[in-house]
Parts: sequence; structure tokens; C-alpha cells
Amino acid sequence: MGTSDEIKSAGTLGLVGVILMLVGLIPYAEVLSIVGLILVLIALNKLSKAYNNETIWRNALYGFIMGIIGAVVLIIAIFAYISIPIYTMHALSPYDFGLSFLVFFIVLLIIAYVFVILEYRFFRDAYRELARSSGINNFNEAAKWYWYGALLFIILVGAILILVGHVYALLGYNKLR
Repeated sequence: MGTSDEIKSAGTLGLVGVILMLVGLIPYAEVLSIVGLILVLIALNKLSKAYNNETIWRNALYGFIMGIIGAVVLIIAIFAYISIPIYTMHALSPYDFGLSFLVFFIVLLIIAYVFVILEYRFFRDAYRELARSSGINNFNEAAKWYWYGALLFIILVGAILILVGHVYALLGYNKLR
């Protein structure tokens, strides 16, 4: 088990990271979410070492990687959808364009949903392990709300539940300080 100072330092990093992730939801401040996520990952890495529980870090890293892969797949899909009519020089009628856009949007939504489920499954497991190692139940609550949020993300209620998970994670990191 790591020293109290290491745990407090990681708790502060996690707290600041979650706050930045929440502030990053404000328009034109999106980059703060990325900085916050990186701080949370650093905190989870430090806590993983402090509690001698590599599962915390491994799951957090896999969750982060799933989020990156999902974003890249979505970006590639969007560029492919935009570029296919340009490269084929084939103009679609308004009806065909509308229908193809609807199908494309549904496919994008399904792809995003799958990657959100994968991402938050790993974050759920990371926070469950952190709760087990630290004895702080707020991390269990964060894990639960992250998972419910991921499952309901397809109907947009999930985004609110993920925010609830962030609040519980914030409370947990605050207790570590």
C-alpha cells in the first residue's frame, strides 16, 4: 500500500480532473475535458500503484483506449460518408440524400453506442476496484452511474447519468485528499 501522501496527491489530481471534465462541458471550453480526463487517468495510475492493484489502471487504460478508438471510427465514418459522393461524382436526389443521411445517422448512433458501452464498462470496473481498494463507496456509486449512463446513452438520458457518475467520482476523490 502506498503512502498517505501519494494517495492524497492522486486524490487531488482526480478531483481537479473531474472538475475540469465537468467545466469542459461549457461551450468553447471542450479542451478542458480532455485535460481533465488525462488528469483522472494519471490519478488512477497513481492510485493503482499506491494500492498495489494493477486492475484499476488496466481497466482505466482500456476504457480510455475504447473511447479513442470509438472517436476515430466515428471520424473516419463521417469523412467516408462525405467523400463518397464527391469521389464518385454521383449526385443524389434530395429523397435519396435524406434517406441515406438517416441511415448513416442511425449507423453512427449504433457505433457510438457500442463504443460508449465498451468504454464505460472498463471505467466501471476500474472504479469498482478503486472502491474495493480504498474503501470509499462513492467510487462504487460512480461505477454504477457510469454503467447505467452507458446503457441508456442511446436515449440521451445516459449523458445525465454519466454526469451523476462524475459527481460521485468527484466526491470519492475529495475523500482521498
